[in-house]
Amino acid sequence: MELSVVTTLYRSSHYVDEFYRRIVAVAEALASTFEIIFVNDGSPDDSLSVAMKIGERDARVVVIDLARNFGQHRALMCGLRHARGERVFLTDVDLEEEPENLGRFWRAMEEDSETDVIVGQLTKKTLPFWKGVTSDFFYKIFNVFSNVKLSDRDIVARLMKRNYVDALIMYAEKEVFFPAIWADAGFRQRRVIATKTFDGNSSYTFRKRAAMAVEAITSFSSKPLVFIFYLGLLFSTGAFLAIVLLFVRKLVWGHVFLGWTSLMAALFMIGGIIIFALGIVGIYVSKIYLEVKGRPTAIVRKVYHGGRV
Repeated sequence: MELSVVTTLYRSSHYVDEFYRRIVAVAEALASTFEIIFVNDGSPDDSLSVAMKIGERDARVVVIDLARNFGQHRALMCGLRHARGERVFLTDVDLEEEPENLGRFWRAMEEDSETDVIVGQLTKKTLPFWKGVTSDFFYKIFNVFSNVKLSDRDIVARLMKRNYVDALIMYAEKEVFFPAIWADAGFRQRRVIATKTFDGNSSYTFRKRAAMAVEAITSFSSKPLVFIFYLGLLFSTGAFLAIVLLFVRKLVWGHVFLGWTSLMAALFMIGGIIIFALGIVGIYVSKIYLEVKGRPTAIVRKVYHGGRV
């Protein structure tokens, strides 16, 4: 198998037919043998039935139906585990990333046989204002706390060789955050200019984005724990100096100044920091708990090859 195209389905019924038509037109010009893998991530609409109808007409289409919604990144990992191609093209089905990127990436990989991954990179982000602000904030915070550095210009679309895909599959953590895994795996990666449009529809709510940010940072960095240590050290040192100051005042002037407001403010601040620190530690403990249980990242309900199980 020369090529595998992997994408996920979630509220995607309006895009599947056009995506299939456009990606097949490109794939047929590049590879004699290829497969298109649709991973249905528990989509509540009729995305699964639309993809299955395509599969009934084209035996090259594989539809993986997950038992429930596991999240895009876990669904993508599931798709990679089923991909058989020597080259694997990963992209979104919603047409914000053009299916024709496959042709551009393929030609770029042909130019340099040593390149393992061709990554689509934006020259300019076209997100709505509030999404752009939250996106920029997330990447800045992530890069501060993590040893793995991410670019906010990289998109999902990428063409990968088999050795790189095999390396990605080796990542066994339960909380899958692909942008960091892609960077952490290394290999020879090359950026190619690509375009991405935003049609106004997104299944990523602010709550989901915030949760993903917390999971991403705590999955690839222990710096928040180190930050807590130094914060505790700072306050301990400050408290010690304050005690020394009060003791000197008592010796020199015979009295100390008491302030109810300042005392309560200090107590509330220190209490808030303690609760915040316990919360961060709790997140890491919960991650250890989930990893130790060894639950699967995704459960496959059925796999349809050419419309048949």
